Amino acid sequence: MLGSEDGQSFWLLVTTGPRRGEVWMVADVGAGPVPGDEAWGFLEWVQRWHVGNGWWD
Repeated sequence: MLGSEDGQSFWLLVTTGPRRGEVWMVADVGAGPVPGDEAWGFLEWVQRWHVGNGWWD
């Protein structure tokens, strides 16, 4: 687990399998890759988290 978005949604780093290295969001409605056209890798996720850019652009 990388962090929590709002106390109900959590960021996870996939560490095994074909999706290894992708960041996913897990919430009460399900789980899936970070929103957008392409899955984010860990580095891009960390850079966005650090500078505070929005997740939903």
